[in-house]
Amino acid sequence: FRREIIWNVGSVSGFKTRAKNWIRQHDIILYYVKSREFIFNKQYLSYSKKYILRFNRKDSNGKRYRMREKNIQYLDKMKGIPIGTVWNDIYSYQTRTNSKEYLGYPTQKPEKLLERIVSASSNEGDIVADFFCGSGTTCAVAEKLNRKWIGIDVNEDAINIANKRLKELRTFTNIKNNTKSLF
Repeated sequence: FRREIIWNVGSVSGFKTRAKNWIRQHDIILYYVKSREFIFNKQYLSYSKKYILRFNRKDSNGKRYRMREKNIQYLDKMKGIPIGTVWNDIYSYQTRTNSKEYLGYPTQKPEKLLERIVSASSNEGDIVADFFCGSGTTCAVAEKLNRKWIGIDVNEDAINIANKRLKELRTFTNIKNNTKSLF
């Protein structure tokens, strides 16, 4: 176990606000690694326009910078704001269902969320596995990020949704639809 990440899913409305309790508007993501030798590619948020405007000077090459007390600080030398363990910038489909990528699957996660996780914890060409793949979001993101992927689910509706989604991304010849009974 390495970290607990709090994913703030956004403002909750509708029937969830009627609960006679504190309204839950976050999910917890548990971050585990297999060994002490693990991949972690630090992720960054883009700077706000207001922050970028502080770099109000340009050098002879057109690079933006600002004067600090003892030195010059160039904007292009900074990757952005390092992402911590509380994520407030990605909204859930529980709060925003009008996204083009939303397929109506009840536990579907936004691609942006999985993009962050897959990018941080793997490199191009690595294998990403999701053993409860639902609508196939992890597999779709892994494909877009040039990762190999394995997606497994026991729910036949989930398998059909994921198959359709992945076939729209690219022509696959090796998607296996093994829906054998477990009992």
